Formats: sequence, C-alpha cells, structure tokens
Amino acid sequence: MIALGIDVGGTNLRVGAVNQQGELVHSFRVPTPQTSDPNDLILKIEELYQQVTKEIDRPLSGVGLGWPGAVDRIRGVVLETPNISGFKDFPLKEVLSKKLNTQVQIENDAKCAGLAEKHFGQAKTFKDFLLLTFGTGIGGVIFANNQLVYGNNGFAGEIGHMLLHPGGRPCSCGDLGCFEKYCSAKSLENLYFERTNKHLSAKELLERKDSVPEAKIILDAFVKDLSLGIGSLINVFNCEAVIFSGGLFTTGGHWILEQLHISLKQKGFQSLKNQVQLLPSNLEGKAGIIGAASLMLPK
Repeated sequence: MIALGIDVGGTNLRVGAVNQQGELVHSFRVPTPQTSDPNDLILKIEELYQQVTKEIDRPLSGVGLGWPGAVDRIRGVVLETPNISGFKDFPLKEVLSKKLNTQVQIENDAKCAGLAEKHFGQAKTFKDFLLLTFGTGIGGVIFANNQLVYGNNGFAGEIGHMLLHPGGRPCSCGDLGCFEKYCSAKSLENLYFERTNKHLSAKELLERKDSVPEAKIILDAFVKDLSLGIGSLINVFNCEAVIFSGGLFTTGGHWILEQLHISLKQKGFQSLKNQVQLLPSNLEGKAGIIGAASLMLPK
C-alpha cells in the first residue's frame, strides 16, 4: 500500500509517495502558489495527485496533508494559517476529497513530522521529546510518555508563536516578538538582509560564517535567541531530547547545535539541560512528507 503525503509550506510543497515501511518511493518539491485565492492551491494539489498517480503507475490509498497552521483534524477543517492566505475556517478535507475522489486526512505539519520521527526516525527510543520544524515559520510537537500531545482543542505545540521578545517584531499571527520571527530559517535570511541589504539563504549564511563577518554576527544572535527559547522549553517539559527538523539542520546545522549546546550550559537548570540530547532529524528533510502520508497508511 502506498499513500501520497504533501507537506504544505509557505514557500514550497514537498510531495512524496510513501510505503508502509515509511520509505519514499517517489518525491519532489514545487513552489507553493503565492496568491490569496485558496482555489489556486487546491488546483495545484489536484495536479500533483494526478502527476504522482501517473508516475508511480499504481493506485494510491489516499492523501495525507501536513498543514502549516491550526487544523481541526477530526473535521478536516483548516482553522487558521498565519503563512498562507485564504484558508481561515476552510473545510479542506471535504473539498479535496470531492475534488480528488479519494480519502483525505489533514494534520498540522509539525505533528506529521513528529509522527514520522517517532515511528521511523530519531525519536524511536524516546518517550518524552520535542520536535521543532524550521522553515518559513517554526512548528512544534510534544511527545509525553510516548503520546502525541494535542491539548484541549488539538492546538498544542504552537512553539513558533511563544513570545521570545515581547513587543518585538510583528508576526503574521497578530502578536509581536514571536519565537519564529527570530529563529526560523526565513527570519535568519530576513535579519541578514535588514542588516546588509543583501540576500543570502540560510544555507549560504552557514557556509560563509567564517568568511563574511556580518553572517557570523547574525548567526551568533540567532543562536542566542534560539537558546532562550529552547532553554525555556527544556525547563517546562523536562524532555529526553529536542529534535531539529528542516533544511537549516540538514545543511550545516551541526554548527548551530554545537553552539546551542554551549549556550545552554551557560545558564539555567543544568540538572535538566545536561541530560537532554539535541539531535538533527535523520529523515533528511522528508519527515513532514512521511508523517503526512502515514495518516493514510495502516497503523
């Protein structure tokens, strides 16, 4: 049995056909339509479904969608999406099911990545861990005693929108100073542009940190802010591990984790922090796809 997983991001759609062992049999990436009309994204997903069905030349068991925002997973309704316009209180599961004539399940994208890490990745041996996904924003997942924590209404884990600097940078959620406005991959690029009026990707910033002084300054500030957020999370959840997912941590991100480890040792409850492992995802940026597809695969 093979299912289609689509990891929806504000910048890219990551698409993959996944088997029951959590293996990608086909995957690729395309840009996310940058419009405020939800029909544009729905048409793109329909196009991708037809493309994958044709390319793997076998039927799919359904489509699992990892969505970058608050969703009602039971009803399949997108409630709120800070980084994609046009989907507030949107019945996406119903619309896509009719459009594709197949079964569809929707879950928060970070929770999809967490499910993939727990069943197929770095978190197999951990009962209590946090997963943070870094991209346009920051998603979060909490596992406690081997259970994915949903909270009262299913929204637990919106780590990207915890306040890091109250009254700081405006966030698309409507607040000021959110964690993701300082520590997402996109924010890292934006901060460099604001300082230099030049464009470098997060990957390029890491590659040039030893040769471009401004890049190193931005990265040092980034690590300091990251340690404030991660340190607070460790104090609250007393987890065994924090797993870092996203391209930022699969392309040179080991340096960030080394510096983060040093920064965390400089303050706070060391009895908690010394026992926490800081690990990059070993699913090579595919956790979101695999977790989304797993929604449509036998448990």
